[in-house]
Amino acid sequence: MFFKRYVFGDSAVYFIETPVEGHPKCTTVGFAVYPVSAEPEPSKLHCDSLVQVAFTGDETLVDYTRGITMRNRSSTLLKVVRQTQFMDGSLNTYLTDGMGNDYVHRLGYDRATGVFTTSVRYENHTRAPRTLECLSSFSLSGIANGEGNTAGLVLHRMTSAWSRECRPKSDPFSRLGLDMSWARYGVKSEKWGQVGSMANRGYFPFAAVEDPNGHIVWGVQIEAPYSWQLEVYQEKETCALSGGLGDYEFAHWRKEIPAGMSFTTHAARFVVGKTLFGVCNALVREADSRLSVPEAEESMPVIFNEYCTTWGVPSERNINRILKAVKGLPIDDFVIDCGWYKPDGKGWCNAIGDWNESKKLFPEGIAKVAAKIREAGKRPGIWFEYENVGRDSEAFSREELLLKRDGAVITAKNRRFLDLRLPEVQNLLRGKVIGFLRANGFSYIKIDYNDAFGIGCDGAGSPGEGGRLVAEESVAFLDRLKEAVPGLVIENCASGGSRIEPLRMSKVSMCSFSDAHECDEIPLVAANLSLAIPARQSQIWAVIREGESDSRTIYSLCAAMMGRICLSGDVCKSSPEKLALIARGLEFYRKIKEIVRYGNVRAIDSNVEYYRKPAGRQVYLKDCGERRLAIVHFLDCGEAVRIPLDGYTLADAYTDLPYTVRNEVLRIAGSPYRAGAFLLEKRHDG
Repeated sequence: MFFKRYVFGDSAVYFIETPVEGHPKCTTVGFAVYPVSAEPEPSKLHCDSLVQVAFTGDETLVDYTRGITMRNRSSTLLKVVRQTQFMDGSLNTYLTDGMGNDYVHRLGYDRATGVFTTSVRYENHTRAPRTLECLSSFSLSGIANGEGNTAGLVLHRMTSAWSRECRPKSDPFSRLGLDMSWARYGVKSEKWGQVGSMANRGYFPFAAVEDPNGHIVWGVQIEAPYSWQLEVYQEKETCALSGGLGDYEFAHWRKEIPAGMSFTTHAARFVVGKTLFGVCNALVREADSRLSVPEAEESMPVIFNEYCTTWGVPSERNINRILKAVKGLPIDDFVIDCGWYKPDGKGWCNAIGDWNESKKLFPEGIAKVAAKIREAGKRPGIWFEYENVGRDSEAFSREELLLKRDGAVITAKNRRFLDLRLPEVQNLLRGKVIGFLRANGFSYIKIDYNDAFGIGCDGAGSPGEGGRLVAEESVAFLDRLKEAVPGLVIENCASGGSRIEPLRMSKVSMCSFSDAHECDEIPLVAANLSLAIPARQSQIWAVIREGESDSRTIYSLCAAMMGRICLSGDVCKSSPEKLALIARGLEFYRKIKEIVRYGNVRAIDSNVEYYRKPAGRQVYLKDCGERRLAIVHFLDCGEAVRIPLDGYTLADAYTDLPYTVRNEVLRIAGSPYRAGAFLLEKRHDG
């Protein structure tokens, strides 16, 4: 029986050949990972296949699973041919069914963070085409508590909706019905994900399974530019966690692989740690390490976006006024948002697609406005939603360029979708987007995406495969943009934060964190997102309003300090005193940028249940070396907060809340809808 154990840092991975119950003489090879210190008994891990694959016509290996899961079909009965470990530590496992269906399971490891990367390649060495209906990016099995079963385990997920992105959700296995039956019989599966072209409607592509008593957490993020799924599978004493591209039963995906050809999944990244925050911090640090952004982005410059100032009607006149108003503030990027193309008598939202600048709004041309932004010492940015077309555009009627399903154009209320696979569409985007950026001197693009086309489209072997191919072109166009416009800053936006997934995020400078532009719940959403993406990629609105109190201004800026500050709002109507208050906030932000960018989230202590009318408070702590950042928000709450200093001393603060430092405790008086940011530094007595 095949068995291998490899040690990577503090983690040990196991490849275990296991008999398949109910199928004499059949075995499969599983994959498990534990802390080195755990030393589980391999024979008790009950692993199933590390390659979860299904073809059309496959038999099930387990009763009552059709319609519930596509795991453990007959094609998972594989043998290891060989394993190769490379100089960088990465490990390839080559498997076969002996009939020409061959696989390469790739395992990489990042020493700095302890994060593993895995993907699977299928190679068709048969003499006939094979139709895939499922191929997961990863499958970890043998997950259990210290007693060798799943009692007490907890599943952690991140739910998501418009302006409610990335809210944590934790469910004990018992609540999900993930219990082994008395006869070790009957599969239980918790399967979730997203169908369509918006990556995190419903959930982020993240999962973690925790053994609270054993202090072990298995956490994973998967690349998910199109329909994706994650699944916890429970049959015997232990369970498995797997995921990747949405399968045929979940997401209408199947793909024919001709003889001699192959198909490779996107990557999954996983880590084993002691705490949920530790696992999330490791995944975020690993993602940050892979970013390649323009040099100017390394300093996390402050952005001004005029959307919440003009609400979709930017013009040469009002942009000149805004530039004058913010002249004294340390703002590096100035973004012209939607509406610059708005036809007379029509709104911005439904006019997308033709991309002709408005002569009424920009009588001397938008290039002149971009030049004025540069003259003001700022990088000019521009908004596009170039993958979709609106009902009020001429492009809406160009059906030969649009996605169809079953021969009918896919229409989502007032939007249709360009078929990015078509050469004509690629040529159109080269002219309308790349050509526009070059001709007008824009070095920043905000890419929005405000609806999804669902299960998929025509033009491939299944709707899901058609949609996947379109999504691949969408991601590839980001590379074309950067190649065509060197130094281009790309902001990923999709109704706020609805396309935040690891592959797309690896190719952009930052993303819009949410469309909660000036809501009370901004600090709640911002804090949660810091567990999913690098802080330097999380662009957070700080909208200033005429007549608002200084407390509200501080509240907004403190929330935005959890990531990248994006100012907007009524700056033209702000008093010198208000602008000075903003400037002090930006100066404090300059002091804490290192913590924001490189730090680890230590705590998010929030007792808020209902986000839309939030009552309670939130304490956000982040550590970096010998410095700690504490950001406190009181919502509809007046109860004081006490933060133990634990050997730290208060170095600086940005707040109008009363606070005291006494007996190694920072006490902050509570007051509804007020906030404060506090910089703490390690004390070295003597």
